[in-house]
Amino acid sequence: MSVPAALPMVSGRHRNRALATARHARAIQLATEGHTYQKIADELGYANRGTVHHIVHQALARDRSAVVEKHQQLELARLDALQVALWDKAMAGDVEAAREVRVIIMARCRLLGLDERSTRPAGWTPRTVVLSADDRETLGL
Repeated sequence: MSVPAALPMVSGRHRNRALATARHARAIQLATEGHTYQKIADELGYANRGTVHHIVHQALARDRSAVVEKHQQLELARLDALQVALWDKAMAGDVEAAREVRVIIMARCRLLGLDERSTRPAGWTPRTVVLSADDRETLGL
């Protein structure tokens, strides 16, 4: 995106979305070049450096989520290729291939957030219960 070197000064909120987008892009560009948030706010006419901080970090989060999504798709494709390579052996009864396919499926579930930890209800905590021989008799076990 090409950003003009000099943007018109604006005070307060305005409805010109094209100008707002250009100012955001210029703020990100200046932050990338190492300018302070205060200097960027002064140059572009933002009310304070907090506004610039918010704009820059929002852009970073957006870019990071796109990169994470791309990486996730790459890893899923790799897991798919591995599973395809082992599937016929696993279905033919090769125990080691079946174990490897299971590991691949578990990795895919973790990557997609489908593992048991992500599906537990909020506040659920695993507990270990130890019973003595006396307790077993009391409980009828």
